[in-house]
Amino acid sequence: MAGIDSIIERIEKEAKESADARVARAESDAAKLISKKQEQAKEEEAKMLADAQAAIDAQTRQNRASLNTRSQRRILEERVALINEIVEEAKARIRALPTEERLAMVAEFVASNCEGADGQLILSKQDKDALPASFLSDLSRKTGSTITLADEPGDFDCGCVLICEDCEYNGTLDALADDRSDAIRDAVNQVLLAKK
Repeated sequence: MAGIDSIIERIEKEAKESADARVARAESDAAKLISKKQEQAKEEEAKMLADAQAAIDAQTRQNRASLNTRSQRRILEERVALINEIVEEAKARIRALPTEERLAMVAEFVASNCEGADGQLILSKQDKDALPASFLSDLSRKTGSTITLADEPGDFDCGCVLICEDCEYNGTLDALADDRSDAIRDAVNQVLLAKK
């Protein structure tokens, strides 16, 4: 019986060794699999973090661009408001000029536009009421034409309207300011930019 016990013992020993080898192989395979999965998880985590950081960076750039655009728009709005204030202040100062200076501006406008043609001059009520007696004769002599005064004053506060034959020249302050608004704005803008 000792031979059978020895065989059984040997079979048990071989089975145990075989089982231990399988368990060791399974543990080794499991360790390799765990290591591989951990590495994949780290790579995925790093990729997710990189993607998240890229999204945050893109959003930050977009937010900065948006803020910059809004800031530039606000600066432009303020600059336009300031230019409008300056233009209105200039117009108010022209309106407040003494009558003789306003009429000198009217005479200059008429002389530069009538081109020797006879014309009718429309003035504001304020300027018409303050018109010197020699103004029209002096203006006619200066232009080499006959300039007459319209019976009714114009519906404006400063400047004039000149009608020569079929042409009407609007020399009111508002019309002249509108005609020259781009040049006025450019000049004011250059002064504002120079002060930066």
